Amino acid sequence: MLRWILGGLAALVVILAVAAYGPGALKAYKFVPTAPDPALMALYETVAEPERREVPNLHGAEDLEPGPDGRLYASLADGRIMVREMDGGWSEYANTNGRPLGLAFAPDGALFVADALKGLLRLEDDGAFDVWLADESEGGPLVFTDDLTVLSDGAVILTDASRRYGYGEYMTSLLEGEQTGVIYKVTAPDQYDVLAEGFGFINGVDHDPSTGRVFVNETWAGRVISLDPETGDYAVLIDGLPGYPDNLAFDEETGLIWIALPSQRSPQIESLHPNPFVKRLAWRWIQISGLPPFPPRPVMGMAVTAEGEPVHALYGPDDAPFGVTTVTPWRGQIWVAGLERDGVDAYAVPDRIQ
Repeated sequence: MLRWILGGLAALVVILAVAAYGPGALKAYKFVPTAPDPALMALYETVAEPERREVPNLHGAEDLEPGPDGRLYASLADGRIMVREMDGGWSEYANTNGRPLGLAFAPDGALFVADALKGLLRLEDDGAFDVWLADESEGGPLVFTDDLTVLSDGAVILTDASRRYGYGEYMTSLLEGEQTGVIYKVTAPDQYDVLAEGFGFINGVDHDPSTGRVFVNETWAGRVISLDPETGDYAVLIDGLPGYPDNLAFDEETGLIWIALPSQRSPQIESLHPNPFVKRLAWRWIQISGLPPFPPRPVMGMAVTAEGEPVHALYGPDDAPFGVTTVTPWRGQIWVAGLERDGVDAYAVPDRIQ
């Protein structure tokens, strides 16, 4: 009898080992982000309705960026970069023929684009894009070119969300809990330094022109960091966010940092992060039964001070399949759009948090 028991246990060990480490296994990592802060989630109580909805055929406006000319720019899923005139109406401004994500303007007015498929691009006067730093498919270092900001000296702070997974593979990155994101400083074509690395999907970035301080979202960690662009040293600005942060926008008029939260946090997935072996087994179950239910994805955004204190919480309807990846102040309203959403919406600035 003992032989049968030992044989059964040995067989079970082999089965679990093959499931966890055999062909097609998840390469799981230990990852322990700070849990969502209930006090921050409590800020989201009253649902606001948008003051305006614009052109639903603008699909996948991952980023919205106010330009130095006073107009609003949007990066679309089909490669187009659109511009909204001051009096309304959208028109095509440029086309990367890739997948533009982050947009930023240099002090000289030049438009820089973080294109997930092509890398870091600069729009030239003739309408063509110059590649400043290429995607790995073109021999460059970038894997998931995500967002950028351009400092007063013309240097570009660029995020490469993951060194393991490219555009469209973010769910596998989340399930693994991999932490390979990189922040680059790019000073000219093919001239760059690694400022900091080892992040769980490093994402939206902007800076305060008056201080030069850079703010960056670490998506899977649910936090925002404050970065010194000269040394790469950083500190946590706000942690325990109730959602996974995506893009952020610094508002020079108010000094506030607006954070887009396209999805609330997933307790099912995050409960697996501390134990990679269990996560590997869960991956096999997911392959059979599918992903766990997605958390709610209403319109969510938060504005914080440069010290990380919450000031506004934007909360809109949960009436679309996907949340918003950009929450941008422009002309007295908060404009929102998303990586996989249709259209662009504008909300009134929420009341200040008491």
